[in-house]
Amino acid sequence: MSEVKPVKWGILACGGIAKAFAKAVNQTECSVLHAVAARDADRAQAFGAEYGATRAYGSYEALLADPEVDAVYIATLHPFHLEWMLHAFQAGKHVLCEKPITMNLREAKRAQSMAKDKRCLLREAFMYRHHPQTQKVADVVKSGVIGRVRMIEANFCYNSGVNPESRLQAKELGGGAILDVGCYSMSFCRLVAGRDQDRLFSEPLELKAVGYLDPQLKTDMWTTAVMRFEGDIVAKATAGLRVNADKVGVVYGDKGRIIVKDPWHCQGEIRVELDGGGEPEVFAADTSRSLFVYEIESFVGEMRGQPIGGSEVAMRYDDTLGNMKALDWWRSEIALSYEADRV
Repeated sequence: MSEVKPVKWGILACGGIAKAFAKAVNQTECSVLHAVAARDADRAQAFGAEYGATRAYGSYEALLADPEVDAVYIATLHPFHLEWMLHAFQAGKHVLCEKPITMNLREAKRAQSMAKDKRCLLREAFMYRHHPQTQKVADVVKSGVIGRVRMIEANFCYNSGVNPESRLQAKELGGGAILDVGCYSMSFCRLVAGRDQDRLFSEPLELKAVGYLDPQLKTDMWTTAVMRFEGDIVAKATAGLRVNADKVGVVYGDKGRIIVKDPWHCQGEIRVELDGGGEPEVFAADTSRSLFVYEIESFVGEMRGQPIGGSEVAMRYDDTLGNMKALDWWRSEIALSYEADRV
């Protein structure tokens, strides 16, 4: 039997999230960091030296022209995801792209179409969706121990201060709470609602939202969406860039509840509390491996023909499209509600 060669990764853009990914690649047995690219050659060289990349390029085009690169991790700013995914597919590269996959559903569908045409694998890099903690939440929901799901809460907020030129807040750079962290809370609600209905995910039947748009930047800074899913499940997804709030996911059933502390970084615990009383069942998160390691192993496994993501909670592309559709809906509601407030 021939030895399975590790996947050679190329990383486009050398920002903070790329550093976490590069570190994780070096912790896997299935992958190696072959190349990195930045707009500035010196920055690429420094990044490559720090994380042991074989090659460092001063342009994204040069990395995509490297015939030894098998898969590309795209860590550019949100508005440039689609452009570089399309270039990567033209070069015959598989793509793992940071969330949100694109700026809207239309762009996500275009990326999917070219990936299919070029027979390349395309996945959205939702790292928490590959972690055993997330699978445990789905398993507890499906088991029925808390009964049928009635309500879901998912919060992802932090305070980035007032920074109008940052990629988090500038509209032209893809800023806004919904795209940056609301994508997580929305994906959690859709996942849990789906598991209650014995599906992998579910789509909202109704969605109403309010929030605050910075009057100068026209980007959303804090916002909440309330949804109704099949089975009369009501969900609340919250996102914020200028407010600290507990990072938590809560699933309320008619027999109990599941409390997930820090569902996005999987550094906390899961508590299952039943209405009848008794000691709660507590599951501690496994923090021995990076979230990105699970994500990389899932992607490489799929490249090699294994089941999608290795688990039912991994982010499939139909799930990505559903999430983008819901995010588009949420963003449109914010714009409409904000205008209505000022009529």
